[in-house]
Amino acid sequence: MKRFKILFSLALISTLFGCASSSYQFFDSALDNKNRAPSSFLIPDAFDSGIPTIDPLHNRAEADFLFLKSEMESGAGRNKEAIEMLRSALVFDPESPTMMQRLAIEYYKTSKLSDATFWAEKARALAPGRRDLTLLVAGLYTTTKNFTKAEDLYKNLIKKDKEDTEAVLYLGAVYTEQKNYPKSIAVFKSLANHPAYSSKYLAHYYLARVYAEQNNSNQKKVKDELKIALSLKPDFYEAVTMLGRLIEKEENSTKAYVFFAEHQRKYGPNAKLAELLSGYYISKNEFDKAYEQLEILDDSGEDQIQVKLKMALILIEKKVYEKAIAKLKEIIEMAPESDKVRFYLSAVYEEKKEYKNAVEEYLKIAKDSTYFEEARLHSAFLLKLMGDSEQAISLLKESIEVKVENPQSFFLMSQLYEEKNNYSAASSEIKKAISKFPKSSQAYYQLGTLQDRMNLKSEMVLSMKKVIEIEPEHSQALNYLAYTWAETGKDLELAETYARKAAAKEEGDAFILDTLGWVLFKKGKFSEAVMVLEKAHSMQPDVSIIAEHLGDVYIKLNMHSKARLLFLKAVEGEENTARKDEINSKLTQVESDLKNLRLPSSIDPGLKKDVSP
Repeated sequence: MKRFKILFSLALISTLFGCASSSYQFFDSALDNKNRAPSSFLIPDAFDSGIPTIDPLHNRAEADFLFLKSEMESGAGRNKEAIEMLRSALVFDPESPTMMQRLAIEYYKTSKLSDATFWAEKARALAPGRRDLTLLVAGLYTTTKNFTKAEDLYKNLIKKDKEDTEAVLYLGAVYTEQKNYPKSIAVFKSLANHPAYSSKYLAHYYLARVYAEQNNSNQKKVKDELKIALSLKPDFYEAVTMLGRLIEKEENSTKAYVFFAEHQRKYGPNAKLAELLSGYYISKNEFDKAYEQLEILDDSGEDQIQVKLKMALILIEKKVYEKAIAKLKEIIEMAPESDKVRFYLSAVYEEKKEYKNAVEEYLKIAKDSTYFEEARLHSAFLLKLMGDSEQAISLLKESIEVKVENPQSFFLMSQLYEEKNNYSAASSEIKKAISKFPKSSQAYYQLGTLQDRMNLKSEMVLSMKKVIEIEPEHSQALNYLAYTWAETGKDLELAETYARKAAAKEEGDAFILDTLGWVLFKKGKFSEAVMVLEKAHSMQPDVSIIAEHLGDVYIKLNMHSKARLLFLKAVEGEENTARKDEINSKLTQVESDLKNLRLPSSIDPGLKKDVSP
């Protein structure tokens, strides 16, 4: 169970922003209503004495100016800069408790708790009667687990003012941190029953936290206190969340998020609940509901860039591309330096096949971006599709010179050169990939396929063996070698082993099944081969080579009529002229055999279905 972090944050924040009395605003400052203008503009008598004159008015003005600058830096979230401004201000006004208080706050924001405590103590020493400084120091003591000192300070405040319910609340939190539950429960109960305490919901909430921290047998008490807290303040997010988490733990997450959604419907939009619900709905792929919650977050101003990005991603998931583009452009206007968002925008244009717009956006991604290499790779690929291979090559060269974190750029370069029939350059790019990524099985596979097209069979075999050495389960390399050996009639035992291994891994791949069937055919295992090839053909009935192989097996099984039909199918699907001639030759032979043999239908059942196309 988390400790009372929220309460301590409240303690600090309340003392830092707005809970102190108005008497210390611009404390000892030239910005108050006192007129500090000099009575005359005469040059001081000591002007020529050689003794430097300290001008208090100048120092106060400098201190106030630097203080205001620190407030601006702090408001913009630049805490380190605010610290520098405040330290400079203290040079001109070294005895200002308010300056020191603000410095302590900035150090707290940057998690420098020892520095924060030092300046808070120093400020309190200068103004020991200021309640806000006492609360600040006590809160820092609590945060740094100096509980005894924190307890003493809270007790002193309560001694001065028994109605100081804020100090009482923080004292209860200190007792809880020390696991002194009886005392903390007594304190929170006293606040819950205090007639003048306006924040009783906090007392009930922290009673629930104490009961929950004690043991698991107090769940009813925990729920009861949370329900009381919510009856007093229905929009108290922390209590809603805690009760929802309790429901989730005792029952299930669905009921918890139904509770969150019902609470939101009853009491109106809540940014914190919207954040929880949007995440839940996204995890369940309920994108419409998630989008509604993100709109609540967007309207509330909560981390708008991240919210808008989630909205855009949901729109992309739903393929509502125009709205996604508009949302991504909106984000880019807010954060023009975000390469991540620009990459998403480019990808949406690519998905819409608006390749020119996609390339334009991809090319805006800077060289020092983590998205640079991938953006250039996408750009080159799209330019390839648009027929501009020269610019594609130029972009890839530039990208490779800047950074290369994966071999894909080399692969695409190789393909571009191969399309130009420049096999030497294509091979060179793959070898560069291998040099930079020696453990890349895909690089060796790409080299092997290229070597095959260059008719370098022995080199291809070596490359594919290297693939299998790196990745023993690489199904495509196993298939490639098995088919190569089947074609040459060599290493058929190993070819069958490889083919079966590949087929077991890629059960739905008809081409791998065709390889296995062809290996079995070459080994004379026709009965096994026909079953495998029939399955492959049923999966890919229009693939010429599979139909031809099945026809070859039918010939061996004296099923000439079926073979004829398969050869006809193979011829129909083949585009290569030389291959067509080869299949036609087989077709002529089988038709001649059928004519000469005149097989009865009882021997060849396929003969009954032997019809001319």
